[in-house]
Amino acid sequence: MSRPDPAAAMNGVGTGHICDRCNRRIDHGEKAGMYVTWYDEGGWTPRRTYCLDCCPEGVDPTTDDADEAILLGVFFAHRLVSVTVRDRN
Repeated sequence: MSRPDPAAAMNGVGTGHICDRCNRRIDHGEKAGMYVTWYDEGGWTPRRTYCLDCCPEGVDPTTDDADEAILLGVFFAHRLVSVTVRDRN
């Protein structure tokens, strides 16, 4: 069984509005990043939200035997929309 695309799975999923790295507020309409991981029981799960300045370029360091991704999207009504994959291990 293949796992669903993380960008498609996380498009429209609610997220926080504070960057997990610098604590800056992410405002409506700004681009933001999200770190997500795959869990067999729960699918793709958001773990961290970043402002665009703090969003990492890639998953580093990677976790052995884990499926992780960095996503980019637009913060809209406390959701990340128009999501694309920046990096996936």
